Amino acid sequence: MRSLTGHRRLDRAASVAELPQDAGFRWRKGVRTAKRWMNSVDALARTVKPMHGTFAALGFLGLWGAYGLWLSGGWRTTLDALTSAAGFSVASIEIRGLAEADSTEISDRIDVTQASSLLLLDAEHARARIAEIPWVADVTVKKLYPNRIVVALTERIPYALWQDEGRLKVVDRTGTVMSDTLQPRHAGLPLVVGAGADKRVEDAVALMDSAPTIRPRIRAAVLVAERRWNLITVDGIEIMLPEDEPRAALARVADLQAAKKLLDRDLVVVDTRVPDRLFVRLSDAAAAARKEQMRLKLGAKKKGTDT
Repeated sequence: MRSLTGHRRLDRAASVAELPQDAGFRWRKGVRTAKRWMNSVDALARTVKPMHGTFAALGFLGLWGAYGLWLSGGWRTTLDALTSAAGFSVASIEIRGLAEADSTEISDRIDVTQASSLLLLDAEHARARIAEIPWVADVTVKKLYPNRIVVALTERIPYALWQDEGRLKVVDRTGTVMSDTLQPRHAGLPLVVGAGADKRVEDAVALMDSAPTIRPRIRAAVLVAERRWNLITVDGIEIMLPEDEPRAALARVADLQAAKKLLDRDLVVVDTRVPDRLFVRLSDAAAAARKEQMRLKLGAKKKGTDT
């Protein structure tokens, strides 16, 4: 009997294994799986308190609102206000090394207000904007938390005035234009004139300074055809210098001034362009006076001969 029963169980198991897995069987299995998932979700829902759902809804709405602010660009204003209220609003801007530049222009280029947050300030962007100011040679911008901005400047040094096409500009020793607005403190700067003179401003100043005895009499250096210099004195005399060895030619003029007071005469031009020669041209009044003087002198000689 035991043997027979065991055979029956084996045969039954074999017959079940051989049953076809038709579509109806698969559908019923899927329904049972779905019911199990639904029961699990229902059991989880029963454990959530009513307020949790409210918090979840508010969180969803908050995320959706934040996304809307991001799309509209208003997120920065909102975040500025929040972080400023937390103690990070910009309270002061300290500018170091300021002499020529305008502090208001520097503050404007940092672009902060009383509601701006130090956390959101782009220091590198502010530095780049300040560096565009012609007076500024170098600049750093630092954020000192919780609420300070420090700007450290290295300014260009005014070196000369450059006149081109009738307009005066302040330049540094490299010829970089610093400003086209002149201040009274710039009145004593050397004056260079002409196209390209700004790029040779150091040469011009060195040339004028090479004759210290007559330097106070020299008002400007004019670049001619971007090749050579003419110097203009405060009395309006034009000293024409050669392209080669202009300092030696100017030294000759200084020597003649010391010996014969050349530049004290009523001259218009002193031409030193020919080596070992010097030519002068009198003013119209001086030329007329000299002509009249020569006429009278010749007349007196002729009268003396007749007698």
